[in-house]
Amino acid sequence: MDRRDFLKTVGSAAMAAGALVAQHPASAVAAHTGPGEKEFRLGISAYMSRFMHNPEHIQARIAKLANAGISLILVGVDRPWYGHGLQCFTDVAPVNPTYPDWDPFKVFVEAAHENGMAVYPMLSCFKPDVAVRADLFEKHPGSEAIFSPVWEDGVKNQGKYSCAMQPRVQKYVFDMYRSIAERYGPEGLELDFVRTGSQCTCDYCTAQMAKIGIDIRAIQAKYDADRQLWLQRSTKWILQNHKVAQPIPTPWDSGTTPEELESIDLDEELGRWLDWRVDQLAHFVSQVTQYAHKHNMVNSAAVKHFWPVQTPTGAQDWVRWAKDDLLDDLGMMIFDSDASYVMRTIREATELLTGTRPEFWPCLATHPESWNPEPSMLANQVKIVKRMGLPGVVIHSEKFLTDEHLALLKGI
Repeated sequence: MDRRDFLKTVGSAAMAAGALVAQHPASAVAAHTGPGEKEFRLGISAYMSRFMHNPEHIQARIAKLANAGISLILVGVDRPWYGHGLQCFTDVAPVNPTYPDWDPFKVFVEAAHENGMAVYPMLSCFKPDVAVRADLFEKHPGSEAIFSPVWEDGVKNQGKYSCAMQPRVQKYVFDMYRSIAERYGPEGLELDFVRTGSQCTCDYCTAQMAKIGIDIRAIQAKYDADRQLWLQRSTKWILQNHKVAQPIPTPWDSGTTPEELESIDLDEELGRWLDWRVDQLAHFVSQVTQYAHKHNMVNSAAVKHFWPVQTPTGAQDWVRWAKDDLLDDLGMMIFDSDASYVMRTIREATELLTGTRPEFWPCLATHPESWNPEPSMLANQVKIVKRMGLPGVVIHSEKFLTDEHLALLKGI
């Protein structure tokens, strides 16, 4: 049994970790969107920082989650806004100095396997943990992404990123995944923050684009005073690349409806810069997937749902990733309490992904003060996803799942 088949059976029986070692998954994942009855699966995101007490605490929590029908856990082993190193052992990046010698992540993975659950370690790829970021910048001076200081809201919102366009940065992140996979033997790898914080004008990006005669710092200066026009032209460029007329609506007024874009003229140099950024990020995703398949793992990515409006900022073109078969699963973050908006977004995303291989797993959120504050609201959205025929759902995050949540999820 390969790991993709394992993910289809974990909900019904616990399996020993030894049963997970199998053939290259390419043939199995190639058919996973084909006909046939599929069991709807529940996944959650979690953070290792909540599982540092003792082995017994980890084992008890994992067993409780498994009893509620959860069969997949995406585990963040770093924290992008704060943190002091990885919450697991690795030979690449700094480990949190408070991380215990008894290796909580190892206990976590073993407990999950004993309960028939799959584990995907998750890193904040290009918005790394504070200590990881410092290590990367020290080893590779000039690897920090440079954003326009004029777009102040973007700088404040996004914070510090490493430049995802640079091969040395991509290799650093890739090597973290490699090291974790070799040590812990997970079923898959989860890419989080696999995007840029904005368009970067660091020395590397500037030099690469200068080779094809494009001055990206001049382009940035041109749009510093009109970010809206930049967004509209960039969004229209991506839509035309894919021959798609309608973007997925944003939760706010972004000025990118078909009617608003109709009169917008294109900027070819801006578009070519965006194409190059999208190409570099697609290359990274492809490299991780090739490694994952070689070692019998699945590659998954968390993506923003409002395509392609998110692409100019993040260079994250998940429609292209799906069309080019660059990964296995798309975990689309749709964090909203409006069930009708969630349903509409899923319907439009499904249409964009028609005919592609990657599985589409909506990622829904619960939070006591914002997203689906009542357990019944989250349960209702999960039921909607199931009725729409999708293979599963990922819930963000384990931290906010109460006993009431788990009881409602168990019945779905």
